Amino acid sequence: MPTFEGRLFIDGEFRDARSGRRYPVVNPADESVIAEAADAGPEDAADAIEAARRFADTSDWGGDHEFRRKCLVQLQQGLRERAAEFKALLTAEAGVCAANMATHVDVMIDGMDFFNDLITSFQWEEDLPAYEILGNPSLRRIRYEPYGVVGAITPWNAPFMTAIWKVHHGLATGNAVVLKSSPDTPLTAGLLAQVVSESTDIPKGAFHTLSAADKAIVGDAMTADQRIDLYHFTGSPGVGQRIAERAANGIRHSVLELGGKSANVLLPDANLDMACGLGVAMCMSNSGQGCALATRMVVHADIYDEVLVRLESMIANLPWGDPTDPANLVGPIIREDQLQRMEGLVDRAVAAGARLLAGGKRGERFDRGFWYEPTLLADVDENSEIAQTEVFGPVLSVIRYEGDDDEAVRVANNSRYGLSAYVQSADEERAWAVANKLRAGTVNINNSFYLSPDAPFGGYGISGDGVEHGVAGFREYLRIKSIASPAK
Repeated sequence: MPTFEGRLFIDGEFRDARSGRRYPVVNPADESVIAEAADAGPEDAADAIEAARRFADTSDWGGDHEFRRKCLVQLQQGLRERAAEFKALLTAEAGVCAANMATHVDVMIDGMDFFNDLITSFQWEEDLPAYEILGNPSLRRIRYEPYGVVGAITPWNAPFMTAIWKVHHGLATGNAVVLKSSPDTPLTAGLLAQVVSESTDIPKGAFHTLSAADKAIVGDAMTADQRIDLYHFTGSPGVGQRIAERAANGIRHSVLELGGKSANVLLPDANLDMACGLGVAMCMSNSGQGCALATRMVVHADIYDEVLVRLESMIANLPWGDPTDPANLVGPIIREDQLQRMEGLVDRAVAAGARLLAGGKRGERFDRGFWYEPTLLADVDENSEIAQTEVFGPVLSVIRYEGDDDEAVRVANNSRYGLSAYVQSADEERAWAVANKLRAGTVNINNSFYLSPDAPFGGYGISGDGVEHGVAGFREYLRIKSIASPAK
């Protein structure tokens, strides 16, 4: 077994937690311990934040765009050279299936081009023409500046993807970044720190990593620390709300990419071969452990029975198991308590009247690990717990609707979430009309998908505040300053 870096990375050095505590990192497929990680406490968070603050306040990192670009091109190349290591680690640490690796790793590294180019092409300053007020003609200059210190907090389901977004984007915009990883997946952050340390000229003080066994201790220490200017978080709405509330003390900025219960609307003229195939793939990908996945299928009555026949056949025969086997779309669930939560949601849905057509129980193929069979629930009430709650597992809920496209929109929008949505129709103009009415940050028509470095990604409702990606996502890491000078 390879040796994984599990120490903290603070001020350019790998070190153990001040307490000396470590905790085991468990492979969800077989419950083996793959490594130990440093169990940081508030004192370690304070060390990282102090170093980041000092760097942000005393270095010229924020203003030297050419040097930053050089460093982050080095980071991209270093990640590309070690992509195979990241992929093996993602499977061991998070149970990510080999079938998903291109999206989790390769696409993310390639997409770094967009932000690297923005470092030098972005209009950091803009001059406005003279404007007279109170007899004083003034010129104005709009200037974009980094916030300073970014507290980046990432989830376990896509630890490389989300870390690259926050770390790369935070550094590209001239900030210092303190990355807190999920307790379940600290090793990806450790490998990222190795690449920063060994393959780039990124100065010490610009990037730091923290890991801890407890979900909240280090996060609370970070959100209480007034030296952090911006919190960038991906995770659950409950934790996101807590971060926003704590960031309000001191009026710090927060960007939140939170959960989803995305609707996939099948209009009566949908191509059922494509719609059902895509619908299953976009629900079951990453073992259903994804915030933007299409977990509610909203199906018109005219095609409902035919859709169920197709879905039942597909999901009952969906390959699942060993995440290293590229044939498997569904791998392990991250840990036991998540598995128990999923069991409860499905069991209560069946008790409330949903019809179980496939799965609905733990996978018993292996003696060890956390497994749940790909599951299909039909006749789901749109207001039921299973329709309104993010399961975060391989569970597809099908909701029947009657009436026109406005009724489909109403059912799809019947959710506190609004991260993503999907529309299936043979008539693209009809699909666009529906897409424009859906309350979601991203909408996918037929066989399309929003994910790209240049398109902003954010949520409506409790699915988030602010965006990742695109020029809009770049600006989330920047303050705006207006400077006036006398017009001559």
